[in-house]
Amino acid sequence: MEKDLLKQLNLWHNDREYEKIADRILEIPEPDRDYDSVSHLARALNNLERYEAAVQLLLTMEKQGDKDPLWHYRLGYSYYHLKQYEAAIREFEIVNKLDPADKDALMFIEWSRQEIGQMKRKRKQLVQAESEQSNDIGIGKVPLAEKVKPFLLVEHNNGKSSVILAIGTYKDEVFQTRADEGFEGNGYDWGSLAAVFLEERMPQLMGIVHFDPEASMFCAYSDNREALQSFSIGFKDACEDDAVIRDLFSRAQLD
Repeated sequence: MEKDLLKQLNLWHNDREYEKIADRILEIPEPDRDYDSVSHLARALNNLERYEAAVQLLLTMEKQGDKDPLWHYRLGYSYYHLKQYEAAIREFEIVNKLDPADKDALMFIEWSRQEIGQMKRKRKQLVQAESEQSNDIGIGKVPLAEKVKPFLLVEHNNGKSSVILAIGTYKDEVFQTRADEGFEGNGYDWGSLAAVFLEERMPQLMGIVHFDPEASMFCAYSDNREALQSFSIGFKDACEDDAVIRDLFSRAQLD
């Protein structure tokens, strides 16, 4: 890469002008782009949160990047933000072997392991909730459980409660109305919808009911069981009113 171009790219990077970096490199005919220019483009795509595109670009120079800790770092960074945590750990562990002084790689490894642990705990909660409801465990739980289906209520030993929804089984048609904006109906989209509902329909529960979704699951939780139950009933009722839920969804923000 020419020194003047490299200097300009670094200046843009320092000024967070990532679009300018991407546009300038894309002006170079593809056959003329060297390893450094492609690497800078991948970094810019990551900073623009275009992680899928960054992965695809980085994989085109897999052989050249095999021994480059920066290549593995950028690929791991993309995987982490795509919530592909196992792949992220793999890449950051390679970074650690190639460059043991890179403390950020160790940080991302720890964060990825924490995310995997949370996902496993939520899946366990979902299985437990389904089992309890199918076996009618708990006095007085069944009527409430029926009322909020397909949401599942989970009681925890620490006194907290959760309400969980497995994604892809309910109200997909609502999210499809804004698919062109990037909504997919995943757990984060449900979290955005629930946040609008809570703010507009149950503001008294803000700060009491919290959300912790992931891609494959919506999750709301609280240490106030009655508050969470009230939220669950109200949110389910809103979901069953097509006009209401579509109106609320019109103001949801893409996460």
